[in-house]
Amino acid sequence: MPGAGGVLADRIGNRKFRLAPLSVQDADEMIAGLRTAPLLDGYRGREPVSRSAVRTLLLRLAALVDDLPEVAELDLNPVICDGDQLIVVDSKIRVAPANPIADPVLRQLRG
Repeated sequence: MPGAGGVLADRIGNRKFRLAPLSVQDADEMIAGLRTAPLLDGYRGREPVSRSAVRTLLLRLAALVDDLPEVAELDLNPVICDGDQLIVVDSKIRVAPANPIADPVLRQLRG
């Protein structure tokens, strides 16, 4: 789930959800679908953010949680995007024993 942060994050509901694993197309659609996506292209003299770098981060995180079912929660907040550089300022991870899934094809979002 990528989304814009800050004090208005919950108010503007600027988030996109997908289940892992992600394809490149999934990641690109998530980024482009954000209401704040135009801000990634630069504004008020700011350098554009590399959508490729954001995509790579999403794909790597999705691969991590898909490969390690023990990852129950993973939060990177904030991630500062500056041109080609992404800086993870704070991260939290919670691990728990993985529950066996009766049907490995069946996946669902949990609220």
